[in-house]
Amino acid sequence: MNATREENVVNHNSTSHDSSAPTLVIDTSFGSTVGIVGQEPISEHDSRSHVEHLEPNINEAVSRAGLTVSDIATIVVGIGPAPFTGLRAGIVTAKALAFATGASLIGQNVLEPEAFWMANQRFTVPDGLTSHNDADDSPLQESDDIDNVDAATHLVLAVNDARRKQLYFALYQVAPALLELSGPAQSSTESADQSTKLLKSINTAMPIDIDYPDNIVARVNTYIADIAHESGDNIKLDVMGHGIERYAAILQGIAHIHSMHDGSLLEAGSSGMQTFAGLALAHRAHGDDIAANPLYVRRPDVQVPSPLKRVVNA
Repeated sequence: MNATREENVVNHNSTSHDSSAPTLVIDTSFGSTVGIVGQEPISEHDSRSHVEHLEPNINEAVSRAGLTVSDIATIVVGIGPAPFTGLRAGIVTAKALAFATGASLIGQNVLEPEAFWMANQRFTVPDGLTSHNDADDSPLQESDDIDNVDAATHLVLAVNDARRKQLYFALYQVAPALLELSGPAQSSTESADQSTKLLKSINTAMPIDIDYPDNIVARVNTYIADIAHESGDNIKLDVMGHGIERYAAILQGIAHIHSMHDGSLLEAGSSGMQTFAGLALAHRAHGDDIAANPLYVRRPDVQVPSPLKRVVNA
């Protein structure tokens, strides 16, 4: 394997990007989702078979877009956090495909786009997502007070099912005036400027971690109590991701909770794919770390055994 070529593929850091260049998204953080940006994705939710269907689904997605694999310019791969086996399959496939085709490869954690998507869907509920409103357990309504929401501190708790009764999670604070991801930049300088503004609209309040739902509620409430001194009670918190429905009764204990949505932006069709890839491209243009390294987060079960006790003969 040519080490120089592999380094260029995995760590490509160009600030310019042709918005018409085909971009393939691969994510196996929960089941599998593949697709060409601008097209409807192909998703597999059966964790027992999604790995076997990954390659055929990639070929199908490329074919639907009227492309060949060699036409792909950029591959955006989800790097978790997620369980080991499924996540590894997607990343290894993306790296192999990038190396074979010369496409640039960008790693994107899956929780940040969930938060961005949730904030952009503040007044609409994506089809297929379970919604709970803090007042009457009904979906968010378009009649919500926009001015009040804009004035609020808007937090999004993004989660992913970690199994073993745990959740991966991260807490984000999102600015109310979010930038569109669809407008292509006219130059590399403009691209970098757009990316800087875009990434400033979402800030990490609590970094990616794994914990039991009860502990997550306690940790988030502690954070909210700390910022309430500055923000007062005008705080809105949404929760989005896989695993919410299973732990909804526990997560309702989060202070200032406004809504919960069990699902992923990648299940919301082409617009979700655009958001996922758009954030990844923004990170690349901004010069951030875009290496496709997996976020397993959970500590390995295997541990180095303690040394054997020495037995001294009397």
